Amino acid sequence: MIKPKTQAEIDEQIVALKAIRPKVRPYTYFGDSNLDKLDAQIKVLEEDMDSDDVYNEWPEDEADMEVRMSAEEAINWREGYGENDDLTEDWPLRD
Repeated sequence: MIKPKTQAEIDEQIVALKAIRPKVRPYTYFGDSNLDKLDAQIKVLEEDMDSDDVYNEWPEDEADMEVRMSAEEAINWREGYGENDDLTEDWPLRD
C-alpha cells in the first residue's frame, strides 16, 4: 500500500540525513560526489520539490544525472514509493 510520509516523518528524515552527512564517504569509486547527491535529497525534502523542480535545479543531462536520480529517490520516498523506509540506509560510510 502506498502511503505518503507525514510532515513529521519528513522532518525526522531531514535530521537523519544531515546527521549522517559527516560520516558519508565524499566520493564514489568513479569520482562522483556522494555529498552532492545527499544534499540533493535534503533539498528535495526541505523544499518539497517535485520532479519538475528537480530537473530545473539540475538540468545538465549527463553531468547531473546521478544527482537527479538521488533527488528522485527522495521524492519517491516522500510519496511512499520505493523499497527503503529510511534514506540513510544506502549511503556508503567512511571506513
